Amino acid sequence: MHPAAARPLLTIDATDRIVFVNDAWVRFARSVTVTPAQAQMLTVDTVIGRPIWDFVDGVQVRQLWEVLYERVRAVGAPVFVPMRADTSRMRRVFDVELHPIGERAIQHVYECAWTEARPPVALLDFASPRNGVSLPHCAWCARIQIRVGVWEEIEDAQLLLHLDPADALPMLKSAACSSCKQSLLKTFPARVA
Repeated sequence: MHPAAARPLLTIDATDRIVFVNDAWVRFARSVTVTPAQAQMLTVDTVIGRPIWDFVDGVQVRQLWEVLYERVRAVGAPVFVPMRADTSRMRRVFDVELHPIGERAIQHVYECAWTEARPPVALLDFASPRNGVSLPHCAWCARIQIRVGVWEEIEDAQLLLHLDPADALPMLKSAACSSCKQSLLKTFPARVA
């Protein structure tokens, strides 16, 4: 199989509706979905035709994606956005390439840039029981906010917050840390020569 065939792909139209996903994107989305039940509901057929916003949690996260989409559409050139997409046993960094493809459509190409195995992290094991508390979790760097303005790697946050994996754990709420927000707001498409 050609290496590019395994890359997750998603395309949205001018109204931000999903018009294409491949099986690799479905597998990717399932790996970062909050519950096993939600993961199983993700298929090519259940995704096509729905707004991308059905799959984006957090008001601030949505606003940042909207800014990126508008820049891609306005300039007509790609934007490259790094994004962590960790699982409970793996650290992963993806480069998300946003390509304008005509009629204000945008294709997302997810390129895995780096992976590293790690001991299991209970906060990212979505099969673990959850309590009613939620923790802000940056959608781009995967750090956890442990107090206002302080974001830590998930393993460190779990220790600093004294979260016992044997207990019900907080839910992760998608957010944007101040560092990622500033970085994304400075992201501009490469201008076409």
